[in-house]
Amino acid sequence: MSSMQPPSDSEALDGAALLTLVGGDQKLAGELAGLFLNDIEPRMNEITSAVTERDAVRLRAGAHALRGSSFTMQANNVSAAAGALEAIGHSGLLEGAQRALDELNVAMAILRPRLVALVGAA
Repeated sequence: MSSMQPPSDSEALDGAALLTLVGGDQKLAGELAGLFLNDIEPRMNEITSAVTERDAVRLRAGAHALRGSSFTMQANNVSAAAGALEAIGHSGLLEGAQRALDELNVAMAILRPRLVALVGAA
């Protein structure tokens, strides 16, 4: 994700793909968004702590979990940013982890209001 261009809606949250995944059920999409929103804070806290404490194993595990759930939600930028952190954790070399975490935080800040809107539309 380039900081020079704002992401498109489908990069932040591909609502059409999510609706396809749930068979067009807007209520189910909203429920999934609500579950994901509830899971964000503990996942982000775990990832942030792992970066701060330079714990590659926890970083890999936390980022892997977030990557998977965000991929399922069709939250493409968050999934990509979490994937980058997962790779950093897997390598054991935490250089660049803070920058990657900053990118994840930006992607999450863009995603969050889209999820809230999806929950409200259900």
